[in-house]
Amino acid sequence: MTQEPWKVGTSKEFVILAVAVLGCYALFPAGATASCGPAANARAGVLSPALPSLQKPGLVQRAAASTGASRPASIVGLWHVLLVSDGQPFDEGFDAWHSDGTETLNDTSPPQPANGAGTVCLGVYKKIGPGTYKLKHPFWSFDANANLAGRGVLAEIVTLDAGGNSYHGSFTLELFDLSGNLIFEATGDLTAERITPD
Repeated sequence: MTQEPWKVGTSKEFVILAVAVLGCYALFPAGATASCGPAANARAGVLSPALPSLQKPGLVQRAAASTGASRPASIVGLWHVLLVSDGQPFDEGFDAWHSDGTETLNDTSPPQPANGAGTVCLGVYKKIGPGTYKLKHPFWSFDANANLAGRGVLAEIVTLDAGGNSYHGSFTLELFDLSGNLIFEATGDLTAERITPD
């Protein structure tokens, strides 16, 4: 009996195939867009006026109590988040908080090299009080020629509101050059609403 080429016959063959696929990903890394936040040369960290706001009817929908009445609300889920600094929009995005303590943000920073930043980056969080969470969100920054220019950290403290379908809090963003020198800092407030499949 001939085995079809796309089928893996044994667990050993599966392991070899998985390692080969992962090796290909390591050999061919993604482009220099895996970062988020403002560019090193961004003016005051304010969003580009050309970017439309995502605050449109029907985009973000409220859920009934997402976790049921017997359990406390959870941060786990998909959120529409808006960050404001000095009264101005600073960043906006879709933020997924996972049950394993990791987080993924897809924000409105234009893909690099337009501003030195990308749109998707990752973070980790922990619960620090009833309905309150601390997030650490590192990212890379690039210059206009797609060269690595430094790194940054977005830190948040957020608290779920009653019902668990929105949260609010504060943020600090720090951007460092390749030598570790602080070159930009912003602070502000943030709000988020849960996105549901309904």
